[in-house]
Amino acid sequence: MAEYPFFIILFMALITLPILMVLTSKIIKFIIGKKKEVSDSIYECGEPSIENSWKRIPISYFKIALIFILFDIEIVFIFPWILNLSEPTQSSYLSFITFLIILFVGWIYAYKKGYLEWEM
Repeated sequence: MAEYPFFIILFMALITLPILMVLTSKIIKFIIGKKKEVSDSIYECGEPSIENSWKRIPISYFKIALIFILFDIEIVFIFPWILNLSEPTQSSYLSFITFLIILFVGWIYAYKKGYLEWEM
């Protein structure tokens, strides 16, 4: 029960800090009052932008990103399982092999559908 005041203060700080930052920015912009064309342009390493910044991103980028996340999460599950395996049993090996088979079937499915091919 004694922790509640701390969390209330933390919650209030988390709410008010971004609001204060945005308001300070708006007030400074209002006080300066100048709107420069340079300040509204896109900055890319000091070079002037050549084309529009709103490009369509190919869907294959997102497909590969999702597959990467899938297999990254596989490592997140496998690594602690291996570290905590002090006395392996037959059922623990069976569950591990089942997990790997399910992931391998998912990888084959993604390969057959062509999700692993990068096409622009």
